Amino acid sequence: MGKFADFFREQSITLDGQKKVKMLSLDREFEEMKAERDRLKTENLHLRAQVEPLQRDVDRLKERVEQNKTSELDELTEKMLQVIANNPELSKDELFSHFNLSEAKGDYHLDILRGKKFALYANYLTHSHRATADGRAYLAKRGKL
Repeated sequence: MGKFADFFREQSITLDGQKKVKMLSLDREFEEMKAERDRLKTENLHLRAQVEPLQRDVDRLKERVEQNKTSELDELTEKMLQVIANNPELSKDELFSHFNLSEAKGDYHLDILRGKKFALYANYLTHSHRATADGRAYLAKRGKL
């Protein structure tokens, strides 16, 4: 029998037919709820086991993003950012010529700036760039704006 029936029997309490049926029904419902609770506890443990590694991954990625935002630019990339911030109309070719860079090397530095969200295209025809708020903030923190 169930918990309720056991309790009534231990207390020597007798119930008439209808009350006994109701008590047995409550016992079954209680046992079903208990089984469901145990199943949910187990499911919760499994879900927590899945979430914890994912949360660690998210935390690591957030840390990498933050490091990426605050990490120092090399000297040439920083100088390019300064020129872009002060001359947004400068075409990509003029920018590369200013620093005497090949197209591949210049694109490499622009890729860094765009990757860090420090610069973005201002004009797709001339391939000119402009500094973003993050790029200007980076320069301002270093007294180079």
